[in-house]
Amino acid sequence: MEQLPQSTLPILTIRDSVLFPGAYMRIAVGRESSLRLVQDSLWDAFHRSLDSAQIKPVLLGVFTEHGLKENHTLGQVGTVARIIQLQRSRSNQTFDYSMLIQALARVSIVEVTQSDPFLEATVQLEKDTFDGKTKVPLQQLISQVSSGLSLGKSMQLIAPRVQNDPNIASKLSVWLDMLAAHIQASAAEKQMVLNAINVIHRLELLWAMLQHHKGKGAGQRLTIKPQPMTAAAALRDTDDNAKANDDDDDVRSLEKKILALKPHLSDETFHMAIREHRRLKRMNANQPEHHVILTYLEFFCALPWANADTDAESISSSPSPSSLDLSAVQAQLNKDHYGMQKVKSRLVEYMAVRNLTMHNPKTRTKGLILCLVGPPGVGKTSLAQSIATATNRTLQRLALGGVSDESEIRGHRKTYIGAMPGNVLVALQRAGVSNPLIVLDEIDKLGVKGHSANNAVAHALLEVLDPHQNDSFKDHYLNVPFDLSRVMFVATANSLDTIPRPLLDRMEIVHIEGYTTVEKLAIAEQYIVPRQVTDHGLTAAPLEFTTDALEYVISHYTREAGVRDLQRKIGSICRHVAVQVVNGQPPVEVIGVEMVQDVLGQETVRNDVALRAGVPGVSTGLAWSSAGGSILFVEASAVTSTSSRDASAPVPIQLTLTGTLGECMKESAQLAVTWLKVHLPALHPVDFTAVNEFHVHFPEGATPKDGPSAGVAIVCALVSVRKPTNTRSTCIPPLALTTSCM
Repeated sequence: MEQLPQSTLPILTIRDSVLFPGAYMRIAVGRESSLRLVQDSLWDAFHRSLDSAQIKPVLLGVFTEHGLKENHTLGQVGTVARIIQLQRSRSNQTFDYSMLIQALARVSIVEVTQSDPFLEATVQLEKDTFDGKTKVPLQQLISQVSSGLSLGKSMQLIAPRVQNDPNIASKLSVWLDMLAAHIQASAAEKQMVLNAINVIHRLELLWAMLQHHKGKGAGQRLTIKPQPMTAAAALRDTDDNAKANDDDDDVRSLEKKILALKPHLSDETFHMAIREHRRLKRMNANQPEHHVILTYLEFFCALPWANADTDAESISSSPSPSSLDLSAVQAQLNKDHYGMQKVKSRLVEYMAVRNLTMHNPKTRTKGLILCLVGPPGVGKTSLAQSIATATNRTLQRLALGGVSDESEIRGHRKTYIGAMPGNVLVALQRAGVSNPLIVLDEIDKLGVKGHSANNAVAHALLEVLDPHQNDSFKDHYLNVPFDLSRVMFVATANSLDTIPRPLLDRMEIVHIEGYTTVEKLAIAEQYIVPRQVTDHGLTAAPLEFTTDALEYVISHYTREAGVRDLQRKIGSICRHVAVQVVNGQPPVEVIGVEMVQDVLGQETVRNDVALRAGVPGVSTGLAWSSAGGSILFVEASAVTSTSSRDASAPVPIQLTLTGTLGECMKESAQLAVTWLKVHLPALHPVDFTAVNEFHVHFPEGATPKDGPSAGVAIVCALVSVRKPTNTRSTCIPPLALTTSCM
């Protein structure tokens, strides 16, 4: 280290441990300043040195912090160390870093050049001095350390060589540093030894320390623990004291946080947290369970046990029934959404009731559970966002689509490897308040219907959504009750068919119907067009859509219950205009039908009713899906027998069904044929005696179809094919075997 008389180095501070020249230390980086030091300076420098042809060591200064926690001071002398190993591993969304360093020589700080985000200073190399005068009997010291103390074998071999070596100054310095590194003494005492640049002074300090500890009593003899002194051994063994430096800060801060939460915790919960914290303090930082308990308590303290948003109904401190401005809430909902009067009215009713009951603990309303059911694109999730704004609540969203593991809701027990809390408590942690609005998105898509895993998830949600149980919800990871009664839950679903019945009973179902053409036109004019114009940077040149153009897009290019596809089509037109503006062409100010046709191309939606009207053998019915209502066509044809047969013999009629039909629709077709045989001769003079096969087809064969309401439509199609007349377009009731229709 002769080439380092003075240099500027990044400084790493450690606590409750002192690094002596020649010693190795593994450090788990945890504090914010240490993380910034590694991320901003050491990581890239270390790996660049590994990639270069000539490896150049990456150096840093290592100093010990001591004194009061709120007023740390740097030790007068530290060490310059080189990085031997620097690793990182992913933990959740962040990286954990650890490094192995070797101390090379003593240094002292000349000037601090940087204090934020990490410490950087100019250091000066401190060379050992030796005057050869001491009152300490060196032979007696070596003998006492070698025989009377628990000394490692490596030091027992070195001690005799030191006293007989002609270069006693340099060898004695190494031996004393080795002794000081292994002796069981406080960090302050070790820092005094490190500060001793004079080898003789260092020797006298160690002698005094040994005599002091020896005088404490026969039952408290001084011990020296063996420690790996080679790089290979250090790679296999983690220094407990060094790794605990950063963890000590976390442990102490956790204790303060737990004590601060005491007024908001039950006695059971508080005593559990204190018990876990005491276990943590007794553990060595290298024990696997140490990290488990540390992570658990960090999550425990991060939960909003006390914090809460100020609800819209409590903006005024007055408990008067008129303290809530319902007109402002209604205005917020009308601003964000068109129509949906039933949903808006239900929300306003809830908030009025809550305002009347919130000041009385006996009548305080529990957490509200609404389930918004409707086709995709009608604004269920965005309506929940408006509810959060209107009630002044923090919004969190849980996507339940495809969730099939109960632990996603209730969490894993912390005894499992890699255990994590459930998504409900994680959402509360992210929100930072105990009364957010949590959107349970796509609650109807938890998993396969009837599957045991799906049932387990549904059962876990029962406790979350039941107002009589969720005030003591128990997550497997947290393992203590947590109050969810202040949370406002809003679930969304496309269909109720796949939601278990017990789960439905916990929610109030609010159906959101698909939009009509008139409603889509109003939404496009008031919301979609202004938003798309802004999103595509067309605000400088005013862009307008004519009413005819919007109606043409709705009726000829979209077929949906919501407005997502309509939004995409309008976005396509805006992108076309944006290209013209960038190319310097004259900006288009008004979008008409002709431009819609030019940009969107051939129409994708046709009027099937007009194409099939007046065709014998075709009847119409109504169908429903998660995308909304539509028209379903039934096509029938009859095959007559051409072979000679006995007229009195019954004709076996075969039935062929196509179009991806469910069991219920297949039964309806069988019922329709039987009904024709029994009832038709008395109603219509249609001859079916020559028919030996019916073929009934439902167009759009790739779409699965099922339901009980196709009976009359099938009968009308079969009658129409034998008596060429047009059928009515309202054939939707189900058919019964002994009556005309149901």
